[in-house]
Amino acid sequence: MPDKIPQSNELVVRPSLPRNLLFSVTCISFGVLLILMAHEGRTDIFPAYLVALLMTAGSVVLLGSHLPNASFLRLTREGVEIRELFKSRYYNWSDVGQFTMRRRLLGSSIAFMYIDPDTEIPLEQAVPAGYTLSSHKLLETMNEWRDRWARPHRD
Repeated sequence: MPDKIPQSNELVVRPSLPRNLLFSVTCISFGVLLILMAHEGRTDIFPAYLVALLMTAGSVVLLGSHLPNASFLRLTREGVEIRELFKSRYYNWSDVGQFTMRRRLLGSSIAFMYIDPDTEIPLEQAVPAGYTLSSHKLLETMNEWRDRWARPHRD
């Protein structure tokens, strides 16, 4: 296998700002459209404002992932850290199975099996979508890091 993994101690992948801006602008535009339709009498006002409010709140939360250290995926020699809106989950490479692509309702995502340290039960976990790397490149990179660091290593 060619040595494509950087020799650094970690790789941090952040959410994609252009993708999240596009989703946010689309949601807010749809909310504005609903409010305009309500004022023209083409729909009820209360549901239109409620949906517009929810979509705007969702846009704010989505863009909140770009605050400093709010969201990222960090690969280290010890394992992978998935941080979403300031909440981190950490998985040791020794507890993580192969990363695979799973079909979901709205596209595909990266999933993996891990052993829950408390219950010793294998569980499936999905990696959030929308990073600056494509899903396929991220999948390849995560498997390379896991393959390299999950087995005993001598420096």
